[in-house]
Amino acid sequence: MPRSPFFRSAMTSFVNVLEANLKSSEPAADQILNASRHRMISTLSRGRVVTSPLLSRNVARRDGNVATSALQPCTCGKFLCPGHVRPMSTVSQAALVQPAWATDERAPGLAERLAEVTKHFPTALSVDDFISRVEIALAGYGFTGDNSIAMSNLCRDESVLVLEDKIEAAFGSCFSTHGLGGVLTCGVIGMKAGLSHSPVVGGKERYVFFSFPHIAIDSDGRVGAVSRPNRPGASAACGALIAVLGDLQRDGLAASCRAPGQHDPLEPEYSILKQRIARRLAYEGAQPEGMDLVQLTQAAERVISTDLEYLISKAVDPTKSDYAVFTGVQVHNWAADLNNTHVPSLEFVAPGRSYVVVQGEKIHLDLAKVPALSPRQLQILASASAADGKAATAASAGKLIQEIPRDYLLKRLGGAQSRSHLETGGAAPVWGAFVRSAGVAEDAGTPKMDDDANTSFVWKK
Repeated sequence: MPRSPFFRSAMTSFVNVLEANLKSSEPAADQILNASRHRMISTLSRGRVVTSPLLSRNVARRDGNVATSALQPCTCGKFLCPGHVRPMSTVSQAALVQPAWATDERAPGLAERLAEVTKHFPTALSVDDFISRVEIALAGYGFTGDNSIAMSNLCRDESVLVLEDKIEAAFGSCFSTHGLGGVLTCGVIGMKAGLSHSPVVGGKERYVFFSFPHIAIDSDGRVGAVSRPNRPGASAACGALIAVLGDLQRDGLAASCRAPGQHDPLEPEYSILKQRIARRLAYEGAQPEGMDLVQLTQAAERVISTDLEYLISKAVDPTKSDYAVFTGVQVHNWAADLNNTHVPSLEFVAPGRSYVVVQGEKIHLDLAKVPALSPRQLQILASASAADGKAATAASAGKLIQEIPRDYLLKRLGGAQSRSHLETGGAAPVWGAFVRSAGVAEDAGTPKMDDDANTSFVWKK
């Protein structure tokens, strides 16, 4: 559907009026609006008229009230005060009447799902809510998807692509430094390679770093359990961190506290991940025997975030570039069985470190103080990513919860939505014999190795 000229005109007029009211007394606010003006108008003007009711989830508290978000004025009395951004906050207004869009008796339970996740990760935000707050906060410091490059450091698991898709919808294609369990092994040269791809606007490069290990807490509340397309039963996430926890509980910390650089050539990423976590736990005086997967994942986040900041200190020149850092834990709160179409799948991000470094000055950001978007705005922004179509939306305690559409998950994770191509009665497909090869000599004309030698894993001097 083409964009509505009337709606675009109305949005443009609204922003123009807002600018006019702020320009004379708030020069900094004028800069913030200019930074985010294009995407605000462009994205919101794509909103479509929906004739069917919006599928929303029941998030009423047991006492019948709901917590909503209200923007508080700055200490100077102004609602939008760029000179005093940090005093602005959102507060819970439990006495307010629950909005009609937040209730849907057809699909209750999203508030309970959020409560289960925040029991383990109190800062958790729905992934769309998280990205919108990040984008709004960064616009105030001159970062946009057009003048910045995003660098994502996630696990290698395909389930993390939900978050990566959301990042890329806002900031364009990422430079990826993904590693097993989120371990950061690209090194300084690898990081500098990504930095060299950044846009240069106003003579300055801008980078936005995202780094998150991940964990699953399914719709039944089982920690570590995740359903995957066309795979029976529960799978696990993060499998690497589950293995690390098991190894450290069985063997103790000392067995893995080796000097950096002494990793297993057959398990390079896993052994580096395990050793780094073991050294960090030993430094903190923690014992793995009494830890669960949530605590181990939180420890991994501390390790990986510290590693990221260390590499940034070696690769980034803050006198020539600005950058932002967002770390935390990615949480998959998917349906316990993806075949059950009545249970929504959710995705959360629990922010850890959030800050910008602009002109060499480090400024910490509190994403909880960024007001959540309205349900309609969140729907529009979510539809701009790979998750096409409408999804269920709910509100709870100043947060918005956005469903990850099941069809998108199946498509993005490679789950076949039809099994007809597999039903061959046990016989190979007709083209199988046609494409079969008799075999050719491997690496013809190149030096051969002995059967027991592979220079990638064995070196006999």
